[in-house]
Amino acid sequence: MGTLAYQTHWDFSDDIYSAGNARGTYHPLQFVVRLRPDFHARLNSGPSGVVTAGEMDFDTVSAFSTYFHETVHWWQHIGSTTGLMLSFACPAQSHVNHPYLFKVLDRFGPRKSLKSFLSRNYGQLSKVPRKDLNVIVNNWHDVEFNRRIILDPLRLAQVLGSPFFESVGHSLEMGLGHTLWLLSAIIDPVLRFLPDFRRWEQEFETLRKNRVEGYYHGSDIRLVPLGAVRIFEGQARFSQLQFLYMVNGGKLGWADLRKIVSLQDPYVTAFEKFLGWAQLDWPESPVHPTVHLFLLVCDLAINPCDGFPFDIQHFESFIESNDPSFRFMWFALHIAKNPHLKTAITACSKLEYEEASTALCRSLGCRHPIEISSRICSWATQEESLRSLLREDETFEFKDENLPVRVCFAKFIRFAEDKLRYPEFFCWPAMHFVEGATANVNLAESMALFGRHQPLFIADMDGEIRPFLVKGREESKVYQTFNNFYYTNALYHMVRQWTVEDGPFDYDFTWLTPKYTPQVSKPWVDALFKKMFGVSPDSFQFLDPDGR
Repeated sequence: MGTLAYQTHWDFSDDIYSAGNARGTYHPLQFVVRLRPDFHARLNSGPSGVVTAGEMDFDTVSAFSTYFHETVHWWQHIGSTTGLMLSFACPAQSHVNHPYLFKVLDRFGPRKSLKSFLSRNYGQLSKVPRKDLNVIVNNWHDVEFNRRIILDPLRLAQVLGSPFFESVGHSLEMGLGHTLWLLSAIIDPVLRFLPDFRRWEQEFETLRKNRVEGYYHGSDIRLVPLGAVRIFEGQARFSQLQFLYMVNGGKLGWADLRKIVSLQDPYVTAFEKFLGWAQLDWPESPVHPTVHLFLLVCDLAINPCDGFPFDIQHFESFIESNDPSFRFMWFALHIAKNPHLKTAITACSKLEYEEASTALCRSLGCRHPIEISSRICSWATQEESLRSLLREDETFEFKDENLPVRVCFAKFIRFAEDKLRYPEFFCWPAMHFVEGATANVNLAESMALFGRHQPLFIADMDGEIRPFLVKGREESKVYQTFNNFYYTNALYHMVRQWTVEDGPFDYDFTWLTPKYTPQVSKPWVDALFKKMFGVSPDSFQFLDPDGR
């Protein structure tokens, strides 16, 4: 199986190097694709670069289909508005708390975790330091709750039972606001073109005072039982199924395909929900109009635009506008009421994409992804901060400040540029990998698009993460950016532990490379931490959950 390595915590627990049933993973907090070692060997022994299906035997096609599946996950997290916000969760948690961490460090010295320290000393703290600690812990939870609500509303027991949980609307508001704060620091410090999230609080406070459902503490929790993780997996799996079906000449039936890849939860759940809500039957094949329509609905569901890149238009419907699960259900129910949409996608063309997405988005009163891409591209041409960012991307030589965010947002812009021109490719990529699949397939164009948007980082057969080397870029610069990317990533990891995880710091960075045992990692991670915060992790006093 190919899967998303989303966990409730930072830890990457799916060890595909010992679990033989895992075909591959994409980890959105580590920004890396991993493939099963035998798939690596198979792909490495085949033709180099992006190749046509005719150049691969069946085993290589199967291995490539897993890489394709994980690449779709990369696209989701670097090319959709939902995925981008989720990718920036850990950077946002560190960034928004940065000044407050220095304040509490100066007042109380190095204590870990801050969450337990606050809990133990709450009644004894004076107003200002208690407020600073509250800000840190609440900011962290706001972003975390936003992430969990969006990803999996079926597993929210820890969220709903937390004393830090206010409401669904508050979590979504703060999660998006903190991420925009992070972005604004990098590309738009005076909020010249990004939505001004500072004015949102008054609007949401009015909703709280008026006790609008979903926006005040104690209000009912009404979430669609699906979750973005199942939409992501459904989109990736059914794109992979279309690829496998097409490159094998349409000879594989559903029973054959089930022998190759899993069609259990979470891979098929969104599709089954779609069929029920849209009142559609299971299709004859993966290239049936029903599957094409499902993939379009996935694309629309994970691309809300209220709050980013456009400002919030109607605060009372903010939850519905930004929750991918609600959007997914709404579009499917609209299809049930408008049967002509059920067969609207047959050629997987740009025109079909535009017409069907416009009809569906109009029903919800939202903009469709082409309008989102157009907005992003207009910023990129008009704003010097983004032109400068794209120049950094051309050479892969990025400024150090918030480097992972700079790298990923540059990729988001590049993705938007191509999606504006070729939305049909990114919605139905497999249908553009085989000549004759649609009337407008251009294999050279498809290969170029796929080549431009391959994952930045992939683990090798031994589990060590490596950068994707692009022709024309100096290898030394690529590796310098790669190293700085993961140095900063390690700092995010340490700040998370400092904030909410009790006990000594964990230095297990074997997910980055098996060579980075805790003994190897500790010196360089400690040096990074001390350079940033002026104290060594060795100087911290560690508290247990009861604050002792």
